[in-house]
Amino acid sequence: MRKPATARPDTRARILDAALDVFSEHGFEGSSLQQIADRLDLTKAALYYYFRSKDELLEALVEPAITGLTEILDGCSGEPDTPARRKAFMKQYLDYFLQQRRLIAYISRDLATLAHPAISAGNEERRARMEALLGGSELDFSDQVRVTMAFGGMQAAIAQYPDADESDLREALLDAGAALLRPRREPAKKHKA
Repeated sequence: MRKPATARPDTRARILDAALDVFSEHGFEGSSLQQIADRLDLTKAALYYYFRSKDELLEALVEPAITGLTEILDGCSGEPDTPARRKAFMKQYLDYFLQQRRLIAYISRDLATLAHPAISAGNEERRARMEALLGGSELDFSDQVRVTMAFGGMQAAIAQYPDADESDLREALLDAGAALLRPRREPAKKHKA
């Protein structure tokens, strides 16, 4: 009887995983293709077959995250602006970012990568769309600050607590996000005596 062939690990995925490890340890600028090849017991030439540069590696790491976020934005954009839609978007956004924990933690620690075209291209447009989805279409400055704090806080907490239980972290982030995004109450008018 013939043994079934075992599936070979996807070399491209292994390279991306190793690249994220090396970038996390040494920063993007402090990393080399040779370090990544060494981590995998590959020759540099074998690595070149898949990726010609660190820039290509970084693009391959962030492209699925950006594509996934864009798909979430597209899916929510056609829906009417309601508190339920905003809450659903916040949950989708958070769940997606929790799936990207290692990448978020790396980018949060290696801030120089934020200026890299692989990450910065389209950032302003995506951010404006997220603000509109979470805060409604008419954001005053105070609302913009609250939405920015909610998004930034989610990313910062994901990076700050990489080993936290995912369900505990998710629950805490949803509570904090809901508190930040709660509609403001108009101040009570003072009665004249």
